[in-house]
Amino acid sequence: MKKYLRTNARLIFVSPWVLAGAIGLLTLIIVVFAANNIQREKGLMMENLFRKGQSLIGFVEAGMRAAMFSGMGPVPGNRSGVSISHTQHLIEQAIEDQDILYIAVVDASGLILNHSDPARVGQNIDRDMDFFAESAVSRGRYHIISAAAGNRKIFEVVGLFQPFRPQRGRFMNMWRQTLPQEPGEQSATGLWTQVPVQFILVGLDMNDLEKTVRQYRFQIIFLSLALLLVGLGGWISLLAAQAYRISQDSLHRIQAFTGQLISRLPVGIIATDQQGRIKTFNEAAAAMTGCAAGATVNRPPADVLPAGIAAFFERDCGQDQTADGACEQEIFLPVANGAGLTLHLSSLPVADQQGEDMGRVLLMYDLTDQKRLEKQVRRHDRLVALGKMAAGVAHEVRNPLSSIKGFATLLGDKFDPDSREQEAASLMVQEVDRLNRSITELLNYARPTPLRRQMTDMAEILRNSLRLVAADAETLGVRLDIEAVDPAVAQIYVDPDRLNQVLLNLYLNALQAMGQGGTLTVRLQPGQSPGLAEIVVRDTGCGIAEELLERVFDPYFTTKPDGTGLGLAMAYKIVDEHGGSMHFASRVGEGTTVTVSLPINAVD
Repeated sequence: MKKYLRTNARLIFVSPWVLAGAIGLLTLIIVVFAANNIQREKGLMMENLFRKGQSLIGFVEAGMRAAMFSGMGPVPGNRSGVSISHTQHLIEQAIEDQDILYIAVVDASGLILNHSDPARVGQNIDRDMDFFAESAVSRGRYHIISAAAGNRKIFEVVGLFQPFRPQRGRFMNMWRQTLPQEPGEQSATGLWTQVPVQFILVGLDMNDLEKTVRQYRFQIIFLSLALLLVGLGGWISLLAAQAYRISQDSLHRIQAFTGQLISRLPVGIIATDQQGRIKTFNEAAAAMTGCAAGATVNRPPADVLPAGIAAFFERDCGQDQTADGACEQEIFLPVANGAGLTLHLSSLPVADQQGEDMGRVLLMYDLTDQKRLEKQVRRHDRLVALGKMAAGVAHEVRNPLSSIKGFATLLGDKFDPDSREQEAASLMVQEVDRLNRSITELLNYARPTPLRRQMTDMAEILRNSLRLVAADAETLGVRLDIEAVDPAVAQIYVDPDRLNQVLLNLYLNALQAMGQGGTLTVRLQPGQSPGLAEIVVRDTGCGIAEELLERVFDPYFTTKPDGTGLGLAMAYKIVDEHGGSMHFASRVGEGTTVTVSLPINAVD
């Protein structure tokens, strides 16, 4: 296909040279054809004139023979055997045709015996007698001469004048014997057969022939030009058709390429025509809006698209519209599963070269993952800053706590064991120990802990971690279930002790959220991206309010009266050190789903 297109493109590229050569060849063919036709037609017309001249010669000869048969035979004593007066009479009759200019009978010496112009009789003819002699051999000849007066051409036909040429047959011989014979003369038969050589000359006007030839030449030229134009038109049409076919093939290839490109782009594209109907709706747009492409094409956006998106196809987009009619805005689009998409919409009008409105194009960029990553980065930065601050504060606070604990112990020893002073001193020591434990936890959270990674059987990790909370679950009446373990991600390169700490924290939070009864399920499945595995922990507890979801990983944030608020923060830190992520999805009254994404192999 590509070779065919390259060949046709090369033909179109050199078409001026090919066209010039084709025009030259076509012109040459038509010129040769026209010249041959003109020459052939002229030859036929001259042949007709020659036949006409021969017919006139035959007419004069036949008239002489008719006179002979009627008793007006040869004149006695006239060796020519021709009645000059009768011949003159026949010539004058024949000359009545306006195309016949003259008729003359001459002898072998060029003497004019008879002429349509009687004044010329007895004069010598101004012609080459060799031409006359050759006519005797070829039984007639013709040539073209120019008239002495005017610019007229004359077609002359010359032939032997033989009105009394010998005739064969018994009847003719008997007839000759009856002819009169004068005394001392030879037989009458000899007079009829021994006639001196004479020539007859017929001059015909060529004006009509030349006029006809001119008309025919004009017709041939006109037809030739018409053929040339038709040929050129056909050739140009062929080139145009070839160019059109190539352009159509190129257009189809471009359309196919563009269609594939648009359909595979990660950017949602929706385009409308002049009537406001959807004409382009790619796969990314279908995934973002939840609408099937087949159900949206050729329909108005307001009928099939969410209101927040359909509004961008209005001519007036509001205060966000620029001078050229473009609109850009970030919107939140709720979806059926309870989550939502953060979309950046960019709408702009489409116009042709004349500036007429051709429709509108909407580009949709899904910023959900970007926003989530930005939020994770901000949270991570906040936690890092908090950890550094906590480490500094812990070191500054821990030393005075040791002194306070020592002084409290010393004071308690100075009072009676059952006194209020002793009780206050003991309470002070207990609070110092509790504060020291909190500082230790804070230091453990802030201090980076090296991971001891190894290839770990995830099914065993899930079973062991659930076994640790089985007694608490049985007390609360909660059913524990390992829903599925995908073999494709059954082996992961992690620190099993630290991962077990994460799972225990999630299980305990789920048990506390469910209270009495419910189901805790765990699933191991491949992640949404290659190279990732997901641990999904789902409970049927009370759920978490949407406004609190963003704070669940913050240190010291808790909704439990006896909680420290470092459990989920520590779990998030461990997962983050593994190069993974943790995501909460929850609905109040329905439960919570926690998805822990971990790389299958180690991440530096």
